[in-house]
Amino acid sequence: MPYDTESLAELNRRLQSELPLSGSGEVLRRNLYTPFSRALAGAVHGLHGHIEWRVKQMFPQTCDDDVLETLHAPLWLGSGRLPAVPASGKATIKGNRGVSIPKGTLLNRRDGAVFIVKTGVTIPSSGTVAVELIAETAGVNGNTDAGEKLTIANTISGVESEVTTSGIAGGSDMESIASLRERIIESRKNGRDVGRTSDWARWTKEVPGVTRVWPAPKLSGIGTVTVYIMRDNDTRPYPQGAELQAVQKHLEHSGLPFGEIYVVAPTPRNVDFRIKIIPDTPEVRQAVQTALANLLQESAAPVAYDRHGDLALPAKGHTIPRSHITQAISNAVGEYDHQLIAPAADITFEVGQLATMGNIQWIT
Repeated sequence: MPYDTESLAELNRRLQSELPLSGSGEVLRRNLYTPFSRALAGAVHGLHGHIEWRVKQMFPQTCDDDVLETLHAPLWLGSGRLPAVPASGKATIKGNRGVSIPKGTLLNRRDGAVFIVKTGVTIPSSGTVAVELIAETAGVNGNTDAGEKLTIANTISGVESEVTTSGIAGGSDMESIASLRERIIESRKNGRDVGRTSDWARWTKEVPGVTRVWPAPKLSGIGTVTVYIMRDNDTRPYPQGAELQAVQKHLEHSGLPFGEIYVVAPTPRNVDFRIKIIPDTPEVRQAVQTALANLLQESAAPVAYDRHGDLALPAKGHTIPRSHITQAISNAVGEYDHQLIAPAADITFEVGQLATMGNIQWIT
């Protein structure tokens, strides 16, 4: 049964009434029992508060951040927060044949981000050479779109100072406390290291930068596991190349030591809407758009799962019920009434497709 903790005032009143001679008469108005009861009430109240705090530290859902990192993370994950990772990629440098680009050469982005040449190269007869770069500072800020220009910090004779990136990706910030807490709670709820769908999701989220995971055991046949991943905090959330290979390598070392593992990115599929809302104001429109984006972010999946959280076999794409869309619109702040004109039915996706926010046509 629950234990009701008394407030400081309640403790003080109770102790004053229970101590001997307390309140026995006017002659004892300045007795020692009144200040003693107040001091004792304060001590008991502080003890109750400390016990309540200690109980909260026992559970990852309620514990303090430092306790989460020093106690629960090592206990349930065997490690702490995922570290920040520097972005890496390639850029094309043009110059005269035979000119060397030394290791450690610095290149600057327009906003001040700095990149370092990982391996020295020599420009061939073609006049162009690809160099491998790594961001000087770890974090998502180092991710750079293909085609963006960088400038060589210290001019090299015979080399054009402006270079073009082929895409610099894979950078991620240090894992947030909220993400760490979520991973610990999932591990505590689902158990560990038995090869269930939840285990593959947990192993995959151990890779910095991975935000959403959909494991699909047996999708490609018996003895296979296909893992769909997203990196929502990157400028390019659908991972490619080295980002997929990093997860593949991690799973081959952390996952079960048998079978074939395939790490892939889902295929985006835009979902467009036609909506009439009341009242039709900019604020309500923004609230509805946010609600729909959150719905797709939380419910979209490249494969369908059963009620136990396992892959539904035979494999099929995910379905978003139309009723969930209308509910999300109704829950938007300021919305009084609405008509959802499109989609007119439940939205069904092919295996591998992931719902993303498309356009909203507002009907007036």
